[in-house]
Amino acid sequence: MSTRPADLAPHVDRTWADAFVIELRLRDVPGDTIGDLLAEVESHVLDSGAPAHEAFGDPKQYAVQIAETTARPEADDRRGDLPIWMGCAAMIVAIDSAFGWWSDGTYALTGSTVVLVLGMVAILVVVERYGTSMLRFVLGAAPWKAGLLTVAAMAPLVGLGVLGRSWHIAVLPAAPVTLGALAVLAASTLFWLWLPRSLDPLLAPGADRAAADEGARREYRRFALRLAALQGGYVAAVLLIVFLVLRRTT
Repeated sequence: MSTRPADLAPHVDRTWADAFVIELRLRDVPGDTIGDLLAEVESHVLDSGAPAHEAFGDPKQYAVQIAETTARPEADDRRGDLPIWMGCAAMIVAIDSAFGWWSDGTYALTGSTVVLVLGMVAILVVVERYGTSMLRFVLGAAPWKAGLLTVAAMAPLVGLGVLGRSWHIAVLPAAPVTLGALAVLAASTLFWLWLPRSLDPLLAPGADRAAADEGARREYRRFALRLAALQGGYVAAVLLIVFLVLRRTT
């Protein structure tokens, strides 16, 4: 069962429908309500022959009007936050401790690692709190502005991380730290993948909710597995580069 706007409303201009659905999603309108709204737009377009932009106007403004009475008031499920925070922290520690493992077998825990871990968690909290506004900015802004936002968020972390290298906290055996951090990263990723969550797919009027939910879960897990594979590949590439650089300098 398809949950794509183009399949639920095939006669509605795709650009209009996508903008309409994105704005409704950003305003937390339930998927079954969006499906009903798309069906109404589809029916009107077929009956009148007028395109959606003439009949309903700007898709974002139309979505804003509808969301005032259809958006759900309850907060989203935040249970998925903890494994994301743990995974980011574990990835930073794993990469940092790999330096010591390859060089002399010890891991010097410094203030830079603490700063990076706390900074990444802080960024995730901000994204979680203001994610809708940030996503709207990224979708509507020029690519260079989105890139500038990323640089503005990461530059203070890099600067504090460099300054924190002089703060020595402890010296630990590098191998168990690296392997333990990788284990935490793997466990948090698996926990995040299989955490029960409501995906709220777009639902056409009269469609089978159970079938739509199951299809959305399958699509989500495929996406999450690809994302986890990309993240794992990134970590492996960074570790490989670290090892190669250290090998040439030792």
